[in-house]
Amino acid sequence: MKNKLGIVVILIVLIFVSASIYAYFAPELKIKTIKLKGVNTFDENLIISFAEEYIGKNIIYLKSEKIEQKLNNLKYISNADFKRKLPNTALFNINESELFFRFIKDQKYYYIDKKGYIYPSSELQRKIILPVLKGFEIEDNTERIRFNSDMKEFIHNLDQYITLKSDVPKEILFNNQNVTLRYDDKYDIILGELENTSEKFRVLDNINEQIEQEEYEVKYVDISIYNKPVLKLKQ
Repeated sequence: MKNKLGIVVILIVLIFVSASIYAYFAPELKIKTIKLKGVNTFDENLIISFAEEYIGKNIIYLKSEKIEQKLNNLKYISNADFKRKLPNTALFNINESELFFRFIKDQKYYYIDKKGYIYPSSELQRKIILPVLKGFEIEDNTERIRFNSDMKEFIHNLDQYITLKSDVPKEILFNNQNVTLRYDDKYDIILGELENTSEKFRVLDNINEQIEQEEYEVKYVDISIYNKPVLKLKQ
């Protein structure tokens, strides 16, 4: 009885080893196709070029964590998810980095994402309308801007404001560390220095409601001193 059990175990092990060896070397399990989902902003070729190195690799034995970590290190990607689609297709679900600003240099548009990475317009599929930074110093050949804590807070609060109010400024003007939001069809908003922006946008919500209720003709709103806001009316 023990001999029979031993033979069965050996057979099972041999079958498993044989199947593993076959799966590792099987040509039909080598990746032939790369598919991307979720790439809508950037030139797809910029991302797929990093995934194409897996062409010809065995789809079963690829380590998802290493692949995802490598793709997540690309500036174009905030998060990547690798899926196997048997027998030979690698599927990548991509969450792209989120562009937030533009700036103009040498009569060309460049884009900046929330992490500070810079992209020439040639890396995008199409032109995207975003607020234009003016007066913000960006040195030549800069690949990434290291935002300080105040700038990060400003981006976070402006993002929330835009999302809630659908109110996108045309320009964001920096002048001696003072910031003004400019619009085509409404009043300017003077934020002043990038401090206490959470409080400034909270005050701005209240002022906007007052302007709408009273139907004021406004030239600008100055909340540089957020506990002493100034509402300048048109003459």
